[in-house]
Amino acid sequence: MKSNLQYLLIITASLILLLNCNGPPSGGDPNAGLYHTYQEIQTELIQLETAYPQIAKVYELGESVEKRKIFAIKISDSVAIEQDEAEILFVGGHHAREWISVDVPFLLAKHLLEKYNSDPAIRSLVNNGEIWIIPLLNPDGHQYSVDNDRLWRKNRRNNGDGSYGVDLNRNYSYQWGGPGSSGDTYSETYRGPAAFSEPESKIIRDLSNAHQFRAMLSYHNYSQLVLFPWGYTNSPAPDFSLMNQMAITMANDIRNVHGKTYTPQQSSALYLASGDATDWLYGETSVPSFTIELRPRSSSPGFVLPENEIQPTFEENLPAALYLIQWTQM
Repeated sequence: MKSNLQYLLIITASLILLLNCNGPPSGGDPNAGLYHTYQEIQTELIQLETAYPQIAKVYELGESVEKRKIFAIKISDSVAIEQDEAEILFVGGHHAREWISVDVPFLLAKHLLEKYNSDPAIRSLVNNGEIWIIPLLNPDGHQYSVDNDRLWRKNRRNNGDGSYGVDLNRNYSYQWGGPGSSGDTYSETYRGPAAFSEPESKIIRDLSNAHQFRAMLSYHNYSQLVLFPWGYTNSPAPDFSLMNQMAITMANDIRNVHGKTYTPQQSSALYLASGDATDWLYGETSVPSFTIELRPRSSSPGFVLPENEIQPTFEENLPAALYLIQWTQM
């Protein structure tokens, strides 16, 4: 006969298994804890613009598949006008389940604005450049991850066959349809019916075409890596030596904060991936473009990074971001 304690353990284990299998129920409380939800990102970006109107401006770049607005915040002195200054782009939230990839670029924007008056180095970077930050490119998928399926990856395109979603980071036109992407609509790396079929990836294309970015950094998780093109092939890119050295510098800057090792390497050393954002921008414009795979290093805890690691993950990645901004202004 089982003891009360044994019954309690069995019931608890069953509940944990049920939650892990099914995730929060549809229509559940859209609460991501200390991570930012779509609505919180929208609200807090506007609050930053209101608090720092001379150096921050929020732009509505377009809408997602499900008609959510996608926002960028531009940070610069004389922010309302276009100046002949170095421009850089930071992007988060390509993949829905990678919540830390949203918070890190948002916290970067917040840090630059809050430290502008007190930190001469920050003030110099802001005064001499135009810094564009898109914290959340995939608001539909991210909200679905919050409400329904924590491990959802793609956007929420109705593919018309019972499946949903396109992998936005396989939807860019450079080498679209190549290795490391799938034509299967049910695949997590489904590339979409055509290059730039998705409004979310079109937003990056159109913004990049309208500006002369000198570098781009796209945040993802997990693995603790600093990646650079190419992703679609194991062959080295023409600027391999430059981007490799930049990646080494960023990895060293990261390690110096909390001792965490991020490995610098060509993207294809992780796995082949075609049609991604960094290959596209570098392939089309020769602009150095990087992906940082944030904490953790391994699949445990994988995408579900504990909330108490949000701040240290941002802190260790801040010097790398500042280095890249400074590099564009050299």
